[in-house]
Amino acid sequence: MIASQAAAASSVTYTELDYEAMLRRIERIFSLDNDAPEIAVANAERLSPVAAAHRILTDSMAVLPVALRRKQGGERQELDTRSDLDFVLHSRMNETMSPAMGKKILMSQAFWHGLGAAYIERDALGRVTGLYPLQTAGYQYLKDKDTGQSWYAFTVDDMTRKFQPGDLLLCFFETYDGKHGRGMLDLARDTVATDRAAQRYLRKFYVNGGRLSGILEIDSDADRATRDKVREEFTNYATGMDNAFKVAILDKGFKYTSLGISQSEAQFIESRSFSVEEVARFTGIPEFMLQSGKQSYNSNEQQQLVFVTNALVPHVTMWEQEWAYKLFTDAELRDGCYMRFNVSALMRGDDATRSKFYQTMVYSGIYNLDECRALEEMNPMPDGLGQNFFITKNLDTVGHIVRGEVK
Repeated sequence: MIASQAAAASSVTYTELDYEAMLRRIERIFSLDNDAPEIAVANAERLSPVAAAHRILTDSMAVLPVALRRKQGGERQELDTRSDLDFVLHSRMNETMSPAMGKKILMSQAFWHGLGAAYIERDALGRVTGLYPLQTAGYQYLKDKDTGQSWYAFTVDDMTRKFQPGDLLLCFFETYDGKHGRGMLDLARDTVATDRAAQRYLRKFYVNGGRLSGILEIDSDADRATRDKVREEFTNYATGMDNAFKVAILDKGFKYTSLGISQSEAQFIESRSFSVEEVARFTGIPEFMLQSGKQSYNSNEQQQLVFVTNALVPHVTMWEQEWAYKLFTDAELRDGCYMRFNVSALMRGDDATRSKFYQTMVYSGIYNLDECRALEEMNPMPDGLGQNFFITKNLDTVGHIVRGEVK
C-alpha cells in the first residue's frame, strides 16, 4: 500500500498497488539513469536492427504451418477428428484475423513485452471457436495467497480483465519462472537506449549542418540582450542544411571555439555497428540477416540453419507443447495427439538444393514420391504409384528386395 498525502494536511488519499507496480514506481522515482522514454516500443522500433529482428522473428513464426497429428505405436497419422482446431489453425483464427497474422501478433507481443497471450474461446461443448491475441503491455500476474488460484490481468477495450492460465495460450520470449516474461525492452534496455541516443545525435548533427556546438567570445562587456542577439544571429547563420559549409566572418574581436567531439572521435560508425552485434546476441539472429557482418552465400546458408535450430526451434518447441496442452483434451493427449510446427518451410532453399534433398530422402527409403510431391504442393501420383518406397540397392522397392525379387 502506498499513500500519497494531499495538499491539505488533514486530507489523505490511498492508492492500492500490487507488488510489481510498486517496484516499477520505486525504480522510476529513484533510478539514476531513468531511460523509460528511451525503451518504449515506439522508440525502440525506430532502430533499424531492432526493427529487423522483430520483423524476422515474427514473420518466421507467422509462416510456419501447423499440423495436427496422432502418434500410435511407431506410426504418425494426420488427425482428422478436430475440425474446430483445423479451422482455427488453418483458415481463420478469429473473425478478424488469419492464423498467420495471429501468430505474428503473439510473437510480437512476446518480443516486446516478454509474453504473448491469446484467449481461447470455446462453445458450450468445449470446442475451440476462436483464438484472440491480447495486448500484454503492462500485464500482471496475480495469485491468491489463500487459495493458490492465479490469474493474468490484461487491459482489454480500456478495461482490466482477468484470465485463468488455462484459458490462455502463453508464449514467452524469455522467462525465469514460467510466469513472468522478459522481452527485448527488458533484456536490451541499455543497448536500445544507447543506440537511440546515438540516432538522435546523428539527426541533430545533420540538422545543424554538421556543425558542433561551441562558444562565441566577444572582446567587450555585453548585457543579456546583446548576448542573446549575437547567439540568435550566429545560430541562424550557421545552422541548418541550407547553411552548411558557409564561411563565417567574425569582427570586433569575436572568437568562436568549438565544443564537443567529432563523429570520428566518438567512433560513431563503430558504435552503430556494435548495436547490431548486440541485437544479434540478444535474439540469436545471425548478423547477415540484420544486413550486417559477413556476406557469403555458403556462410549465410549455414547461418540460416543456425538461426532456425538455435533461435527459432526453442520458441517453436515451447509453442507446440503449450498449444497441444491447452487445445487438446486430456483424452486426446493420452491418445498420442500432438502438434507440429513445420520449420522445414524456412529451409526449402533453391530448386537444386531441394532436388538433391528429395533424391537423398527417396534413395534412403525415408520419403516416398507422394510425400515429396506433397512438399511441393503437388497432387499424388495416380493409382497409388507414388506410395512405394525405394532404397539404393538397384533402386527397387523395399518389398522386392526383402522378398528377393530383385532382377
